[in-house]
Amino acid sequence: MSSTLYRRGFVNKSILCLAALLALGTADASAEEMAIPPSRFISRTLPYLPWTGFYAGINGSYAWGNSSVTFAPNDPASASGTCGASGSPKGQCIPSEDFRRDGPFAGGEFGYTWQFNSQWLIGGEADYQWADFSGSAIAPFSLGNMGNTHMTVSQKVESFGTVRARIGVVLLSPLVLYGTGGFAYGQVNENLTVPSGATGTLSSSGFSYSCAAGSTQCFSGSSSRTLMGWTAGAGLDYAVTSNLIFRTEVLYVWLPSNQATVSATGVANPASFIATFSPIYFATARFGLYLRF
Repeated sequence: MSSTLYRRGFVNKSILCLAALLALGTADASAEEMAIPPSRFISRTLPYLPWTGFYAGINGSYAWGNSSVTFAPNDPASASGTCGASGSPKGQCIPSEDFRRDGPFAGGEFGYTWQFNSQWLIGGEADYQWADFSGSAIAPFSLGNMGNTHMTVSQKVESFGTVRARIGVVLLSPLVLYGTGGFAYGQVNENLTVPSGATGTLSSSGFSYSCAAGSTQCFSGSSSRTLMGWTAGAGLDYAVTSNLIFRTEVLYVWLPSNQATVSATGVANPASFIATFSPIYFATARFGLYLRF
């Protein structure tokens, strides 16, 4: 009888120990599952594309740059009246002149940005600006048979625009630093005149000029062209809100050289000079506000 009771006690103790071990194992397994999150929280895609989308806005500020102009006779009469040293008093070559060109501008632009990972973005944009970049110079010289006078030169960039690519890096969540470059164009006007300080005429090989004292101009010329070049720069975009972007940007714009003909006025076969302007380059520092769609 005692042996039977002993066996039953041993079995009961064994069952209790086994239950305890199973309970401990289940608790450990549950703790491990709680420590490691489900796979869907590990592999799900993070929403890191806040800069992707179309945008449009306004901008403006100031631009500045330098230019120069040189002059060359275009026929025997203009050569004789200047560098040819003909007539009395003797003529002089028209000297080259450097001048500064600056002024304000304002306009708008639109573009598209694609953020392809958490740090980098690319895109493209186009802009158009109304401008007033003006510069002028006075080149003194002596015109044969007339005496001392001067060539008055003015150049103005009336508008410009760019079509550019952009690549940027997200420095902080609301701040992007980018570089940009591409195509540029500009509407450029030039005006040149030689006033009549005295009376003088000269003819050579069928070309001539005739200046009368008191006349407003003896030679005049102008040019208006759309020039095409390139641009490069850098800037910062700051997200004021998820849709409102503040931008500050510096651009360098280069446009090719241009020529204008300055012809004698009031004669049948006018003598003339060729004015050659240096390439047009200017730097812009601008600020803008944009809406992202």
